[in-house]
Amino acid sequence: MVARVSEVPGGVGPNMLLDINRVAISRLKSLTGIGEHYAKKIVEGRPYHHREELLTKEILPEYIYGRIMDRLVASQS
Repeated sequence: MVARVSEVPGGVGPNMLLDINRVAISRLKSLTGIGEHYAKKIVEGRPYHHREELLTKEILPEYIYGRIMDRLVASQS
């Protein structure tokens, strides 16, 4: 099964990837460990070239990033 990138509001399934360059704060908050504070930091840190920039830009602590990294992508379009 191929996961799809989610850009618009809707349900969050276990196989849906969230594009950190486009996804809304409300969708980010659906991720484990991401509340209003971290969701806003992610949006304010845009654009990202790679999801790992959430660590290198010190947007998220490593323990939270480790829980959600498999749900994230950083599209370049």
